[in-house]
Amino acid sequence: MTTSILYCLVTGSAITDVYKNKIFNVWLLCGFVTGVSLSFFGAGNDQSILFLILRAAITFLLLLPVYLIKGIGGGDLKLLTSISIFLSTEEMISIVVIAFFIGAVFGLIKVIKKKNLHQTIHFALPILISTLLVTGKCILI
Repeated sequence: MTTSILYCLVTGSAITDVYKNKIFNVWLLCGFVTGVSLSFFGAGNDQSILFLILRAAITFLLLLPVYLIKGIGGGDLKLLTSISIFLSTEEMISIVVIAFFIGAVFGLIKVIKKKNLHQTIHFALPILISTLLVTGKCILI
């Protein structure tokens, strides 16, 4: 059940990022609260709520410098923080690394296509793809 909610969170975020150029805070807050609530009621992963919130805080703090140098947007930072509630530490690290790799490939393609070095991408899409790849329930592979 938690995987379905996680997929809904990242898919909805990717869709709104691509079509609205924004990931809505209400959407991310709902995902965060749902993940914590599932853990509280025993339906999520078997970790304490304090540990989940600590992992989310660490994810936020580790990615904050990337946000400050404009490597990712605020919505992307909050999305990665929200999905850290649903995943193990190892899965979260894998998702971040793979998402940055996919994002670099997307960015390189866009730079070559537009012939301009100053390009941005919708980073929620690489986050979605990396989440699907890491959790192992992906129709892409």
